[in-house]
Amino acid sequence: MSARLVVVDPDFEAQYERVRDQLLVPMAEAARSGRSPDVLVEAPAAFRTVGACLAAAVEKGPRVWTPNGRWEHEGLRIVDLPTSSLDLLYSALRELSGALVEPSGSAHPVGTAVALRALDATGEGTAVRLVGTMARVLSLMDLAPDADTAVLTVALEAADGQDVRLTYAQEDAWQRLAHRLTMLLTEDAPLHRFLYRSD
Repeated sequence: MSARLVVVDPDFEAQYERVRDQLLVPMAEAARSGRSPDVLVEAPAAFRTVGACLAAAVEKGPRVWTPNGRWEHEGLRIVDLPTSSLDLLYSALRELSGALVEPSGSAHPVGTAVALRALDATGEGTAVRLVGTMARVLSLMDLAPDADTAVLTVALEAADGQDVRLTYAQEDAWQRLAHRLTMLLTEDAPLHRFLYRSD
């Protein structure tokens, strides 16, 4: 297990469910038929394991407030995530990404490539879009540390499970992190949302 600072908000949850239901589960079914690598068979369970860790942490708290105490930030938590599950999901992502760029008629990984093309026929989103969404979801589950994540991690650890009211310096770190996360989540201009909600 490895402790990570994560942010879980409704946009993240929607993308998590899309990846699970529209990409990983169908690819696992294809893999069970012997047309794709075993890592894709195991990916849905690993994804559910990580998702359960995130959901439990968000439910448990603590609540994180802006300096004036009037606004609560969405799902800012320190979560222990299983590194083995994350490693398996990165392997699955590499397999899927590689299949997207394989030339037609290539022997490897033909089963994965065929299964991905079959997803496009469902009308639920192209394979390229779904694999891109999986990459974004993993980036948020396994957020690369920087100065802002360090500041916020210290604030949450110091609270020892109690509610947190950020200082103005910590709030600045949060706003920079929110900008970064919004770009990952939406691939859009980040100023249309602030990633916190009213009390």
